[in-house]
Formats: sequence, structure tokens, C-alpha cells
Amino acid sequence: MANLEHKHSVLRITFEAGMGGNGKLKTKSKTYRNVKASATADQLEAAVIILSGLSASPFIIAEKVQTSNLN
Repeated sequence: MANLEHKHSVLRITFEAGMGGNGKLKTKSKTYRNVKASATADQLEAAVIILSGLSASPFIIAEKVQTSNLN
């Protein structure tokens, strides 16, 4: 029987970085490592609000990216 073993989780926050020469929106992202696998959506939202408040650029989206090993 196959099992998933949690390897690590990161929180990636994407911000606006202005307009490109072709009129498309440019973005930049910041990644925060060592996010607990058990972190709830409410806890992550609170962290994103605090962390995005430290940036001068407008916040677009946040993602929790989890990596697991398949055994």
C-alpha cells in the first residue's frame, strides 16, 4: 500500500510589480519556508495579512505548496 510522507511546506506570496513594456502586469513572489503541515487556512491567512503588510507592493495571491514523498 502506498503512503504519502510529508517532506516540507512553503508559503508563496505573489505581489504586483508594475506594468511591463507590453502592457502586461509584472509580478514578484516571496517564499517563506518551514511552514507547518498542520497550519490551518485561518492561520495562514493571518500570516499572509501580516507579511503582505510589510511590502509596498499590492498583494495578489498566496499559496501553500506542500511536497510529499510517495512510499
